[in-house]
Amino acid sequence: MTSVAHRAPLDTAELVKRHRAELLGLDALPAGARVVIRLPHGEPLAGALLTCFDLRLVAVPQHPRTSDAELAAVVRRVDASAVIDTPADRTHPIGLRILPGAPAEPDPGAAELAFIMFTSGSTGTPKGVMLSRRAVLGNATKTARLHRFAPDRPHGTCLPLYHCNALVMSLIGAHITRTPLILHTAFDPERYLRELAAGGARTASIVPALLTELVEAGPGWPDGLDYLITAAAPLTGDLARRFHRRYGPRLRQGYGLTEAVNFSLTMPELTGEDFTAQYLDRFPPVGLPLPDTEVRLESGEVWIRTPDIMDGYWRDPAATAQALAPGGWLRTGDLGELRDGLLVLKGRAKERIDRGGEKHYPLDVERTWHDAGLRGRFAAVPVAEAALGHEVGLVTDGPPAATLDAVRTVCERAAVRPAAVRWGGFLATATGKPQRTAMGRTLAVRRISAVRYERLLRYAAVTARTLLGTGPAPPPDLPSGDLHRALRAMAPYAVYEPVPTGDEPVFAAFDFLRGHMRAHGLWEPLPEAEKAGWRGYLRSQWPLSEYAALAAEICAAENITNVKPDVPQFGAWWESEDEGLRLLPHAPAATPTATTAATDGVPWALDYLWRCLADDRGTAPADRWTWVRQPRTRHPATVGFSVLRSGRHDLGGVVWDSQQRE
Repeated sequence: MTSVAHRAPLDTAELVKRHRAELLGLDALPAGARVVIRLPHGEPLAGALLTCFDLRLVAVPQHPRTSDAELAAVVRRVDASAVIDTPADRTHPIGLRILPGAPAEPDPGAAELAFIMFTSGSTGTPKGVMLSRRAVLGNATKTARLHRFAPDRPHGTCLPLYHCNALVMSLIGAHITRTPLILHTAFDPERYLRELAAGGARTASIVPALLTELVEAGPGWPDGLDYLITAAAPLTGDLARRFHRRYGPRLRQGYGLTEAVNFSLTMPELTGEDFTAQYLDRFPPVGLPLPDTEVRLESGEVWIRTPDIMDGYWRDPAATAQALAPGGWLRTGDLGELRDGLLVLKGRAKERIDRGGEKHYPLDVERTWHDAGLRGRFAAVPVAEAALGHEVGLVTDGPPAATLDAVRTVCERAAVRPAAVRWGGFLATATGKPQRTAMGRTLAVRRISAVRYERLLRYAAVTARTLLGTGPAPPPDLPSGDLHRALRAMAPYAVYEPVPTGDEPVFAAFDFLRGHMRAHGLWEPLPEAEKAGWRGYLRSQWPLSEYAALAAEICAAENITNVKPDVPQFGAWWESEDEGLRLLPHAPAATPTATTAATDGVPWALDYLWRCLADDRGTAPADRWTWVRQPRTRHPATVGFSVLRSGRHDLGGVVWDSQQRE
């Protein structure tokens, strides 16, 4: 095997000296001038950020894949005086452009800023978080002291320096303590640990998304590495257990927001039974507050007060007032609880699922699904529903084959059952945080009136009991045996006489069926023309029209807008014009019998009626689990289903698969 050369750990002071010549024009800018930086993660970016910091300029780091148009918009938005970018000819790793009009007069107070960090914008327009030098130095000093940064204790990071975690703790923390920094630029699990070993790292940073890859690859642990520091997204109990089986208790989780300059809480260093009790037996907590940091819970939301807090959002006083409460408290938007004095996160406040007065926290729901056997990467997501506010959806990564049985267990037996499931299309931030709200918008759910449906059940049951008294059971070799079983399954639900009355349009179909069978005998087939007429009528009426409405909502979630009013229809496959989406609104898979039962054990109200009216063009009920399991030649990007519910009743719903579209 060819050996891989490893760079020596960075001396950040020497790094700044090397890049000052290329960035000489920055010296002419006044303190507080904004410098927009678009460079890939690596030494040139580290040098540019530290040079701006030492010159008391305000660095505005951008993702290296930021487009030219987006970069120009940020330059205008912050009135930048300079841009540091990769030169077009790429003859040098770094290039500086002093913009016309520079040096510009900085905004009042801008001289005290160190960075403007733009948020991802996943929930709206990106906001520019203003971080002062005082706050950055305060937080970097505390975290460096916490993890014992020192010249003889190198630190490593594989996280991009244009994010707050690596920028403040790893880069600034190493710089102010003269700690050698091991900068891993393109994550590879084996190479990362080899570089940490070669550089003599005592601590190193990671995020759960990369920690998963590390555990799966399983490279040898470096001698001298005390532990990994994980943050940016919650560490699941499953991942903690997998890490512990391979590497032991060499893990410390922390928590913070860009608005509070990276870390606000960090777990103490635990070993043995203490590590097991906090990380393995229960959902891992995120720790204790840093010095001079206070935490309180307001209606379940985590509020933080610390000297290491943003000055606000760049030229956005309304957003600043919304985030900063009186008394210097930051509303984090995260939900949490205290356990043994340690903060345990429960999800985002905006992602809390409010289902008809029931409040479900995604992390709590996901823990119960994990206990039910679901593994891999999955998320509980809020799905908009008109009657309840929200329903619970499940999005899981990868193909159905790996998780189908576990998902079925969750859907049929879990305390919180998802009303919609999607395989594929898992969305996460660059640091691995599930984007639950965004994923929830890719799903659709629908409920119908439980009271109205119960009346329909009773009407169907009374009709079934009446029909069973009109003639003998059919010969066993006739197809009508299925109809007989359906009638017998429904008849016990005739809880009172006489037949319920009302203006429900679907009652007319039961009345027609009852009249026909009384006149012609229970097992006399219906004329095809009459069957077709009643099928068309029922599809246009409640409750079958609700299946079509749910299918239309799935089309909207998939950005399919060319849906005619008469399609998709109950009981028939429908495909979009671009063939990117196909779906089937369907009844429950089977009528409950002694050996087969629907989820709630109650027959579908229209089962025997639809059996009498069914044709041979795909109107049979669909077993969603068999459908999901079947092999596909289309290679859909995502597969899923939405359940139509009425109270406790599972009425079938819509199954679908979707291909990538241009």
